[in-house]
Amino acid sequence: MKSSTFLYWNFRNLLAWGLALLAALYFVVTNSAFSSAGNVFALLQIFSVLVMVASGLAVVMLIGEFDLSIAGVFPLAALIAVKLNDSLGMVPAMGVAVVVAAAIGLLNGAITAFVRIPSLAVTVGSMVLAIGLGFAVAAGQLVQALDYEAGLKLTEPVAGVFSLQSLVQVALAIALMLVARWTWFGRFVYAVGSDRARARASGLPVKRTVIAAFVISASLAGLGGALQGISLATGTAGAEESFLLQAATAAILGGIALTGGKGSLAGVFGAALLLSVISNGLSLTGTDQAIIQLVNGSILLLVVIFDGPLNQFIHNRVRQPQRVQLP
Repeated sequence: MKSSTFLYWNFRNLLAWGLALLAALYFVVTNSAFSSAGNVFALLQIFSVLVMVASGLAVVMLIGEFDLSIAGVFPLAALIAVKLNDSLGMVPAMGVAVVVAAAIGLLNGAITAFVRIPSLAVTVGSMVLAIGLGFAVAAGQLVQALDYEAGLKLTEPVAGVFSLQSLVQVALAIALMLVARWTWFGRFVYAVGSDRARARASGLPVKRTVIAAFVISASLAGLGGALQGISLATGTAGAEESFLLQAATAAILGGIALTGGKGSLAGVFGAALLLSVISNGLSLTGTDQAIIQLVNGSILLLVVIFDGPLNQFIHNRVRQPQRVQLP
């Protein structure tokens, strides 16, 4: 018999996908523009960056930590990529942006693993550091690229509804999901998140796993920011708190446990799709962005409220003794 824990977290995956499909069906029925090729293209642009960054954050959450720094890394990478695009070209500029982001992730992981300071405190500091670097790069000005060709290539439609940008981001998210599911690194991530002391006693590379998780999270956030910056040919200094909230909502709604060690990146895909569908669908109706954020936050709050009772219900159902019928 499968354990209640296994059943519950698989149910969370199905719940995220089910809600996403229901939301998409609702908007298809109520708004004919929702299913148009142009709108599906816009929807996938939103979904692809969200699922990639949320998947990176989910890996950090699976080891029982959290990464607030992506709120500063995302806009910093956009600024660096846009700033260097005209002089170095698109690919080298994005490469520099991702390397800087990875360095911040390495800093987060090293301090968390070796100094053993809680990741929330560490990543608050690195978020402020990234924001400060962003203001230094911008030098008080709006950073714009003179070469728009790179951005046009990134967002040029592929098969009508995709773009090179969305394909790259979704492909990386899928690759990370497969790594977490089928490789030794993925097993290390779940082991460290489930019981770090036992993982350390078993000889698993706990510190390297923690560092790698933070590097992955920051690198994907950096790549997402760089791609967005190049596609828009502009970047601004500051923090992306709303994007951090969306990524965290996608991870939690997708079934990633806040305590670590439980959940699947497949659920994060479903949750990211749900949030993207809601954002896109409500935007088509002219709904204010504040209301959209309120809806997303309400969904997350409901999931958190019913998380414990639902887990207990499934646990009780699995443990319920079967009645034996006498002849």
